Amino acid sequence: MSSPDQPTPPSGWGEAPRPPAYGQYGPGQYGGGSGGGDAGGGPATPPSPYGPAASKPGVVPLRPLSLGEVFDGSFSSVRHNPGVMLGLVTLVVVIATVAATVLAQVAVPWLTGLFSTAPLDDPEVGMLFPDAGAMAQVVSISLAMSLTLVVAQPIAEGVVTVSVSQSVIGRKLSVGEVWSRVRPRLGVLIGWMLLRTVGLFVGYTAAVVLVVLVVAGTNAATGSTAATVLVAILGVVAVVAAALWLWVRLLLVAPALVLEGRGLGSTLARAWRLTRGNYWRILGTILLASIIAGLAGQVVGVPLAFAGQAVDGTAVFGWGYLVASIVASVLTTLIYLIFVSGVVALVYTDVRMRREGLDVRLAQAAERAAAEQAGPAGPTAPGPPPTGSAPQW
Repeated sequence: MSSPDQPTPPSGWGEAPRPPAYGQYGPGQYGGGSGGGDAGGGPATPPSPYGPAASKPGVVPLRPLSLGEVFDGSFSSVRHNPGVMLGLVTLVVVIATVAATVLAQVAVPWLTGLFSTAPLDDPEVGMLFPDAGAMAQVVSISLAMSLTLVVAQPIAEGVVTVSVSQSVIGRKLSVGEVWSRVRPRLGVLIGWMLLRTVGLFVGYTAAVVLVVLVVAGTNAATGSTAATVLVAILGVVAVVAAALWLWVRLLLVAPALVLEGRGLGSTLARAWRLTRGNYWRILGTILLASIIAGLAGQVVGVPLAFAGQAVDGTAVFGWGYLVASIVASVLTTLIYLIFVSGVVALVYTDVRMRREGLDVRLAQAAERAAAEQAGPAGPTAPGPPPTGSAPQW
């Protein structure tokens, strides 16, 4: 039987066992001993206050994860399979960046004409960008970077999710194997990204209009500056809180799309159920991961910006700054996509271990992965891992 919180797993995953209450690990569930002494007759090991030790065939232990284990697992996944986590994701981002940059050149002539007229309208404004062509390139490249994130993010999330899901059980997939699993889901991943982008734009616009109307109505009704400012602050806080709430509740859509092979509609409902009761833990984890990735991006981007300005000399927006901006944007995007997408994949795994006892099936998958690595001469020689939209474990 399944409940709304514990839906029946997709075909091929096996029956999800009933998980113990959090903090109450079943005997031997995570591969730990009972603390009754070792086989050699040594002294008994006192039981751990956190339950039996969990097996760790891959980058994280197979039990509910702590914040540090999620972050360490994301870094370890990069070290475990750098060809995919760095090589393939970099290739995706670079291709998307080049395509978006070429497309952005369409807007350069119009922007150049716009910036060329600025000195005529306002000489002080015109002093900010003496080279109108370079300024137009900077603006167009900035727009291209935003487009790059829209295009590259769903693909990179799929690549990272597949790689991390296999690193959890100690299996290292090749670039071709990862791509063969992601490719059938590209359409639904890009569809989800477009839906999310349009929904964000429409929702943000509607929220801003609503807040402005409420603030204007408050000012007209009361004539009080203090009341108007208070309502404006409360409106902004409410919009931010609603955005964060929706962000967290839909955060696990991408990994579920890739790993479970369902349609977009059922996956949206699935992600909504998985995040129920886990809001604050997921919010804190993903916000901290985003801050870390942002700071790391600044560490890379700021020196490159200074280097570009040094090449340009007195020019405010020269070609050195333009090239440095492109390189910095690509590196910053890579850092964010690789680390944060890895964290999201591990949060998805953690939530399913807590709610559905996924650790049991992961342990079984790890045994199969170890047997595969042992080769046909081992005790078992299962076939190759599933490809396409089939479940990944």
